[in-house]
Amino acid sequence: MECKAVEVLFEGNCEQAVDVDFTLPDYCPDIGKLLKCRVTPMITSQDVSFDALTVEGSAKISVIYLDDRDKKIRCSERDYPFKASVPYDNAAENVKLLASAHVDYVNCRAVSQRKLDIHGAFTVHMTAVCAKTNEIISDVEGQGLRLKKEACDVSDLVSCTRIPFDIGEAIELSEGKPPISSVIRTDAVMCIEECKPIVNKLIVKGDAIFTMVYCTEQGGEPEHMEYVIPFNQFFDVAGLDDTCMVDIRLCTDALDVSLRTDADGEYRRVDVELRAAANVRAYRSMHIEWISDAYSVEYEVNCQKKQMRLEKLCSTVAETAVIRQTVDTGDVKIEGVCDLWCSVLDSRAVYRDGKTAITGNMAVCMILRDPRQGVVYSEKNLRFECAVAQEAAGQMLRPDVTVGVKSCGYTVAGENKIELQTELCIHSSLYEDIPVRPVCAVEIDQNRPKSDENRPAAVLYFAEQGEELWDIAREFNSSVESIRADNDIEGDAVGESRLLIVTA
Repeated sequence: MECKAVEVLFEGNCEQAVDVDFTLPDYCPDIGKLLKCRVTPMITSQDVSFDALTVEGSAKISVIYLDDRDKKIRCSERDYPFKASVPYDNAAENVKLLASAHVDYVNCRAVSQRKLDIHGAFTVHMTAVCAKTNEIISDVEGQGLRLKKEACDVSDLVSCTRIPFDIGEAIELSEGKPPISSVIRTDAVMCIEECKPIVNKLIVKGDAIFTMVYCTEQGGEPEHMEYVIPFNQFFDVAGLDDTCMVDIRLCTDALDVSLRTDADGEYRRVDVELRAAANVRAYRSMHIEWISDAYSVEYEVNCQKKQMRLEKLCSTVAETAVIRQTVDTGDVKIEGVCDLWCSVLDSRAVYRDGKTAITGNMAVCMILRDPRQGVVYSEKNLRFECAVAQEAAGQMLRPDVTVGVKSCGYTVAGENKIELQTELCIHSSLYEDIPVRPVCAVEIDQNRPKSDENRPAAVLYFAEQGEELWDIAREFNSSVESIRADNDIEGDAVGESRLLIVTA
């Protein structure tokens, strides 16, 4: 019998330094006041070779500032390519590389009104996985063998793959919205609404939520635009059918935004190109049986055992959770909010009492208008807690959770307080780890027969409560079946302390 599971061959980090002399292009006005420098690493390719794991991409650097002439909020962006590589030595076939990147820190200093000195770092996390085949012996015959068997339900891996795809949309500003002068910030997050396996295909429906903040020619506060882009993707996944359970995670590899003019020559159209990827693990439920011990009533036996870790995908959920918190801006007094966005810094999950409990930290980034200081940038880190209901029954339960920010709303509650309402997009898969130690080989030593001399036909044995029938049968060279029949016992253990008849 064969059972496949995901095996992690390598997991590690590669730090990428950000050391950039950033010069504003000629069309950008001079810097009057630096507000925020954002670094957004995007992964464009992942490669597994015989000696290395390699990830390539670009780090988008966005400098948000006030210009020195009109005191408008501006943004200048530039992409810097990167290549992260770690040594890798493994002969396994069909290895899949799963990579993600997160920013560690960014420091930005204005050298002049047109030049910036930017230093920081981001970490590329790499995980190399493959399908591991576990060979399990479920039966052996011959020469008086007695077998102890165990069984359980596991998840057999059907496919582990990464599938890139693109989402494109042409968006027009709604009526009443002024035309775009310059873009300050763009973000996109993908949320799954439905995932349906069919024969050799996977249907995934969801929404890509695109956010854009921009300045207008008239000045004033920046304009905010949020647009929901529905997607319906058909992925080819060999071996899939409607009985499979699927664990799927979507990630954004790149976001490209281009401005287009309308018939009046105004920038009222936005072309959005989102390059994404689906990391898919598909499983089929399997009932397995294995030999956990063996002996022979005729010869001495040597059993070789092997430790294995099987897994079972218990359930998957894709839900949203609303987190309400109060943000204290400290010495910054709020005359107005130019922009506010949130990002998840880290998260952890545990399963208890029928729920997956999630805790983590979130950065709240704010561009505020202060009556004394003018436009300022403020950032606060907040801790969040939420939970999703998830059904499971097992011993070693392991939740695998990803959390993203779907939307972020707020109201000003005082001169230095903001009531924040963050909607999180949560995907949680609950796995049960099943450690087993099956017999992988049975060696019968025919040079060491068990002698029948001086062996009684039956013995009386006083068994303690809970004693295993297998242990008794092995000691007296009998069988579990005969002990059950001779002593009218059900099950695999002695219910209460008593005297047993054990026949050879």
